[in-house]
Amino acid sequence: MEKIRIKCPSCGVILEAVDNPANAGKFVVCPSCKVKNRFEDFKRVVPAPAPKPAAPAPSDDRTHIVPRGKAESAGYLLDLLTQKVYPLQEGRQLVGRMTYKTAPKADVLIVTEDPGMSREHLFLEVVKARDGRFHVYASNAKNQNPTLINGHPLESGDKIGISHGDVLTLCNTHLRYVGTPVEDQTVLE
Repeated sequence: MEKIRIKCPSCGVILEAVDNPANAGKFVVCPSCKVKNRFEDFKRVVPAPAPKPAAPAPSDDRTHIVPRGKAESAGYLLDLLTQKVYPLQEGRQLVGRMTYKTAPKADVLIVTEDPGMSREHLFLEVVKARDGRFHVYASNAKNQNPTLINGHPLESGDKIGISHGDVLTLCNTHLRYVGTPVEDQTVLE
């Protein structure tokens, strides 16, 4: 079977796994964060280079995962209900609900049973300042569902700085931002 590189949806570590159709519906424990994820939750990254000759694969049908390194994290979103962690990276990221029926559109896929959370709910823009700290700004994606930051509605066109500890409410899903403290709470036009 072909080996692929995948990104753990919980901690963001790049892993190598065997691409086997039999893995659909199975659970995989990430060796880095120890979170149990469905194989389908892993986001594929750049294809792995051609496999090198190695020792024979074990005869069992389990997926074998090897950590390959971590990108610099700009903090993470913590689901207050499930305690699942969703890492953020530098740049603009679309946050949305994970669905198994259609191809994912979001960069940060939130596993939730909340049907009110959109598949394209919120943009988070992570900017690294000269001092090395990350600044995170939230703005609504084009959805009709409510987004609140610490209980205050995020209006269409707003771009709000969020700080360590702020709670983002995406319909009925509550996510806490954990990261570098930021004092910038201004609304950008």
